[in-house]
Amino acid sequence: MLYEMPCVKAVPTFNMEKKNEGFKTASKVQYVASGGCFEKEGQEYTGALKVLKTIFSYDYLWVNVRVTGGAYGCMCSFSRNGYGFFTSYRDPNLSATLDVYKKAAEYVRNFEAGQRDMTKYIIGTISGIDQPLEPAALGDRSFHAYQSGVTVEMIQKERNQVLDATEETIRSLADYIETMMDAGTVCAIGNDRKLEEEKELFKQVSSLTQ
Repeated sequence: MLYEMPCVKAVPTFNMEKKNEGFKTASKVQYVASGGCFEKEGQEYTGALKVLKTIFSYDYLWVNVRVTGGAYGCMCSFSRNGYGFFTSYRDPNLSATLDVYKKAAEYVRNFEAGQRDMTKYIIGTISGIDQPLEPAALGDRSFHAYQSGVTVEMIQKERNQVLDATEETIRSLADYIETMMDAGTVCAIGNDRKLEEEKELFKQVSSLTQ
């Protein structure tokens, strides 16, 4: 028998608050994140941000956080809702990694790449958009697209923006990253001594080991 109670739609409300918290643990490494809204008046989500994510993963974040900084890994993301983030994991650093995030806009503003590298970045990006999917995965993607209001036309527009991305396109995204980082939102989980030494980075530092 089907459920007979009426379905009442409700829009959830969220209290947006910048807490800038640090969480102390017994770990010897950190997980360091910073993010914010990259959209402002005149700026809209573009598929070129997916290419920028690939560039960060292959170059800027990889070199400065992973190779030079010694973190086990790093990543970033930019979503259709206008929010993005940088994060590292198993990272020996804290403030040094946040400084890398803060300088990301400068890197984008001065970005240069040859045709070969741009082609590599675009191929690496489009492979994540148009990868073959089993029926179950295809259904799952379609369901999530339906829930979030993503249409075939929106996906095609994003695809075109990825394929049409140039050096100039990437450089034009510097303001997006700058806007995102201007939020000054940070969060970290890591070594208790490390977080105490750099507690001025946070509004609140608390322990997860209690």
